[in-house]
Amino acid sequence: MKKLLFILLLILLPCSSHAQVQLFRQVLQPATPELVQELAIYAQPGDHLDDKIEQLRNAAYATGAGQEHRTNLSAFLLRKVVLQSSLPYESNEDLILEAANLTPDNIILETIWGDMLYFKGNYEKALEHFEFVHNRTPEDIQVISKIGLTTFQLMDYDKAIEYLEKAVAAYPDAFFLLFYLGRSYFEQHYYEEAIASWERALEATKDQNQQAAVSEAINRAREQLASTDGSSRVEDRRFIVHFAGDSREDLGDIAFEVLDEVFYQVTRSLNFHPDVKINVIFYLTEDYYKVSRDWSAASAEGIKIMIPLKSGYKSEEYIRGLLAHEFTHTIIHLRTNNRCPLWLNEGLAQYQEFTAANGSPDEMRSDFRSIVENEFIEGQRTVKLNRVPSLMSSSSRKDVLRAYIASYLATRCLADYYGERSFDEILSALGEGKTIDEAMEDVTGRDLDSFQEKYENWLHKL
Repeated sequence: MKKLLFILLLILLPCSSHAQVQLFRQVLQPATPELVQELAIYAQPGDHLDDKIEQLRNAAYATGAGQEHRTNLSAFLLRKVVLQSSLPYESNEDLILEAANLTPDNIILETIWGDMLYFKGNYEKALEHFEFVHNRTPEDIQVISKIGLTTFQLMDYDKAIEYLEKAVAAYPDAFFLLFYLGRSYFEQHYYEEAIASWERALEATKDQNQQAAVSEAINRAREQLASTDGSSRVEDRRFIVHFAGDSREDLGDIAFEVLDEVFYQVTRSLNFHPDVKINVIFYLTEDYYKVSRDWSAASAEGIKIMIPLKSGYKSEEYIRGLLAHEFTHTIIHLRTNNRCPLWLNEGLAQYQEFTAANGSPDEMRSDFRSIVENEFIEGQRTVKLNRVPSLMSSSSRKDVLRAYIASYLATRCLADYYGERSFDEILSALGEGKTIDEAMEDVTGRDLDSFQEKYENWLHKL
C-alpha cells in the first residue's frame, strides 16, 4: 500500500494534464478587457508582475475607485499566488487575504484558496473553502471531487465515499478518483466495493506501475475479506470493533472497557479528540500476519488498529498497553496529517503504552532495561534521532530495538524538560505544515540537532 500511495501522490498536481481533477485550474479574470490578455502573459513571478500589481494597487485604493479596479488587482494578486504556489503557504497568505478583501465571496478566489491549502496539506481549512463553493455551485463536479479527496485525507471516509461516488459517476474512467474511492471503501471495511472500484481503476490506466500497485491493493483487500469473513462487529460512539471467530466471547467486555480507558488517557495527554470512529480489528493470528509485519505485536493504519489474537491477549495490562500504543499512532496520524517524524511517533506511542500498561511512562518494557543501562547510559552509545527510520527498517532485531528505545527516551526527555503539553504543541505545529525543526524551535527553542545534544546530556544523568 505504501508503494501505491507514493505513485498516487500525483492525484492533484497543479494543472496536471492527465488528471480530471486539477488544482489552480480556474483563473479570476480582470474586469477590464484590456487586462485579460496582459494577465495571461505573466508566466512566472518577478519584478514585472510586482510592478503591475503596485500600479493596480494604487488604482484600487485611490479615492473613488470602483469594484472594477478592485477586481483587476485581485486577479493579478491571485495570478502571483498561483505562479509561486511552490512557496510556503505563509508567503502567499497576505496576497490571498488582500484578494479576498477586494473580491469577497468570489467563487474562483475561494476555489484557488482551497486549492492552495490542499496543496500545502492543510485539509481542514481547504475543506471550508471547497464547501463554500459547493454551496454556491452544487453541481460543480470539480469541487465535488475535491471535497471527496479532501475528506479522504481527513479520514472522514463516509463523507469521502458520498462525494467520490458522485465524482466517479461524472468521470467513470478517472483512475485517481476510482483509486481513492476504493481506498475509502477499504478503510470502512467494504472490501467487495473496494475491489470493484480498484478493478475499474485497473481498466482506466495503462501505466504499468499503477497497474502493479493497484493489483497489490486488490490482493490485500481480498486477504482482508477472507480474514474478516465470519467475524462479528460491535460499535459504540467512539469505536467499531471487529472480533474474529468467537473471540467476542472472550474479549468483548474487556475490549470496550480498556478502549474507553485508553481513549481518555491518550486524548487528554495529546489534547485531541477524533471526530471519526476508530476501527479495531482482532484477527486470528495466522490471518493477521498475512496483512502485517511478521514481528509486530499489533499495527495501525490511518483510523484502523489491527491486533492478532495470540498468547497473552487475555491479560488486561497487555491489551491496555497494546491499544494505547496503536491508538496513539492513530491520533498522531489524524492530528498531523501523517507529518510526524518516526522517532516522535514511536516515542509518543511507547510513552502512552507504558503509562497504560505499567501506570507510569517511566516504567519501560523489561527487554529495554538492559540495553538502556549497558548501551545508552554506561556505554554512552546514543542513537541520532534522524537515523531512527533506517534502524527501524533494519533486519537486525537489536537495531530495531535501539531505534524504539531512542525514540521512547527522547520523548521522555521532552516531557521532563518541557512537560506533556509540549506533545500537543509540537503535533499542532506539524499539523499546520511546519517541519520538525520549526515545530521544535517553536516549542523548545531548539531545532532537532540542538535538542539531540540536550537529550544526550539528559541520558547521561539517568
